[in-house]
Amino acid sequence: MYYDSRGHEITATDNKAVAACNAGVESYIRFRADAMGYLDDAIALEEGFVLPLLMKAWMLHSARNAKYAPKIAELVGQIESNSGEANSRENDLLAALKFAFKGHGIEAVTVLEGILNRHPTDLLSHRLAQFELFWNGRSRWMKDLTETAVPDWSEEIPGYATFLACRAFANEEAGFYEEAERCGRQSVELDCTEVWGAHSVAHVMLMKARVHDGIAWLDGLKENWIQANQMRHHLWWHYCLFLLEVEDHERVLSLLTTEVRNPESPLVIALPDAAIDIQNFSSLLIRLELRGIDVGDHWQALANICADRIDNCTNPFSNFHDIMVLAATGQFDKAEAMLANMESFSLEGEGSLVTAYRTVGLSAGRAVLSHRRRDYARVVELLSGVRHDLSLLGGSHAQRDVLFQILTDAAYRTGNNDKVTIFLNDLRRIGFDSVESRSLYRGVA
Repeated sequence: MYYDSRGHEITATDNKAVAACNAGVESYIRFRADAMGYLDDAIALEEGFVLPLLMKAWMLHSARNAKYAPKIAELVGQIESNSGEANSRENDLLAALKFAFKGHGIEAVTVLEGILNRHPTDLLSHRLAQFELFWNGRSRWMKDLTETAVPDWSEEIPGYATFLACRAFANEEAGFYEEAERCGRQSVELDCTEVWGAHSVAHVMLMKARVHDGIAWLDGLKENWIQANQMRHHLWWHYCLFLLEVEDHERVLSLLTTEVRNPESPLVIALPDAAIDIQNFSSLLIRLELRGIDVGDHWQALANICADRIDNCTNPFSNFHDIMVLAATGQFDKAEAMLANMESFSLEGEGSLVTAYRTVGLSAGRAVLSHRRRDYARVVELLSGVRHDLSLLGGSHAQRDVLFQILTDAAYRTGNNDKVTIFLNDLRRIGFDSVESRSLYRGVA
């Protein structure tokens, strides 16, 4: 009988395959760049080994890219052909994957929650559940899931630093900032390479408008991200958000192509259309433009990539960033085509993903396009009615704030001062401190 590195029984017969699988799972859990390589090694070493097949499918699903759908379906087929040998945990991970793959994220998390009820220290299930809840806008559920497991964890249990990082992020998104910062700092103290813990504390500092603390925090940790996957780019994105608040726009423009999305980076070369990189890059560009900064031809770096994503209805949060790029590069026909595809998708089937498109995804995409067309009244009309549902898009408060910046800018440009005040109050309710002191909002407050 073989066990993974967390002590969970796994269905395998080759110890080298087990070692490779364990390394891949650990790498995935810790946001390392080499996870897929280890998993491919495990698959090659033992045909029909269920867990690495499952992990590879989960990783491809987490990319939120329609181009991976055939491969995910193929992997699911391989897993099902060997499911007679799988144990109950592996079967549950498969059931959750199939729900998530079909856009039923809530059902997927419900299955994962069942695993966590039996195994509260199952760090893989914590990570998978947190990702699905993150992309389904369920921050309180995210918090409850980690807090329920707290009594079963201790520093003696392997992976405690990573669990603390999960706990930190869940608390931050749910608005429990003191607990989030305490857990995030402790996770980094235990493991200085814990990027999710560093990330969670950066979120707290942004929400609390502790700009100089945020810069100092990330400056002190940036040398520890060398082994990280695209999360290292996202941490530089957070760094740039703090720089925007101190109006160091030149540094932001420099970091865009040296750290946030360096076209010569091995990570970018390997995955030029990684959704998180597109989100980071495009949202910084529009934030700069909203502050009156000329961004030159930076938008063109993503023009062709986003033009190839117009049928990618896997995540409405990504879609409105794609539309930002298409509109900014004058590809209005492509932006309209993406919106048409989103509308068609929203009329099909059920599940939390369809609900997100139908409830708020289309409005967000149309608003971004209208803002580029300078139809500011239309922006206010589109986003005003869904602004309390933006969490359904997925993403964090910090990421979705770009839509409030677009909305507030549009209300200001149309002379609608009452609505500007309302939108700033919305931000306070979400959990942003010192709203009027923030670089964009102080100009319209």
